[in-house]
Amino acid sequence: MPSTRERTTLRALVVGGAMLTLAAWLMFWWLALPRHDICQMTLPAPAGCNRDRVPVAVFWTVVTGALYGVTALLRVWRPGRRWWFTGLFSLFVAAVWGYWDVLFA
Repeated sequence: MPSTRERTTLRALVVGGAMLTLAAWLMFWWLALPRHDICQMTLPAPAGCNRDRVPVAVFWTVVTGALYGVTALLRVWRPGRRWWFTGLFSLFVAAVWGYWDVLFA
């Protein structure tokens, strides 16, 4: 039976990781989904002005979802270790990197 501290850490990981993953997905798709307003000649293109962003957003959606799943599984499989912190940090880096990658696609 896991201790109270381990259960609290697992809950924080699940909630924090889910919030980070969902926020990253919202940012990716906010930039990628086409909109019908007039796009100005600015670089990088405003959100929704570049259709080349959709495949990049799909890629980063899959990457961040996989990292979240792996991080949660590492926490369950290795309860006494701090692998979850590395996974959560990797998820944060992937979210920021993915945002910039979608923005400049």
